[in-house]
Amino acid sequence: MRRATRAFAAVLGLALPGRVLAQGTAAIPAEAVVVTVGMAVTTLRDLGFGSVVTGVSTTVQPVAAGAGAWQVSGNPNAFASITFTLPTELTNIQALPGSTMPIAFGAGAALWRRATNDPAGATPFDPATGATGRFGPPPNPNLYIWVGGTVSPAVTAKPGIYQGTIVVSLSYL
Repeated sequence: MRRATRAFAAVLGLALPGRVLAQGTAAIPAEAVVVTVGMAVTTLRDLGFGSVVTGVSTTVQPVAAGAGAWQVSGNPNAFASITFTLPTELTNIQALPGSTMPIAFGAGAALWRRATNDPAGATPFDPATGATGRFGPPPNPNLYIWVGGTVSPAVTAKPGIYQGTIVVSLSYL
């Protein structure tokens, strides 16, 4: 009879509102793995102005086929600072020393885009001041960059091939 009374008391206790017969707690761990993957920068295309006429400025837009282009692979969804080291002149490698041509980069002369290698719809920025870009999500953690510019050969510019170096640098934020 004692057993039946205890069982009845337990059932009765469950039926009474506001009365708790048992309590419990549980915990789970929270984990995060921080991974820093190095970046891989690949030059896709040099900035090419083609043949230019003395005394006539020539501009290559960052969306044009002659724009310089890079692909950068890195951490998915990570943000990165994009900066450039830009030349102010190109040097004629076929003429006497001192033969140069000015090159300039306007406020919208660079573009960046995450995951998609297409400058249409990319974010414009001033390559002189840089920008913050973002890598694409998995499975395509890439960031693409394009740059254009303007060359202004003098009327007295010597014929030949003019070259300079544009350096793009990225660092995780």
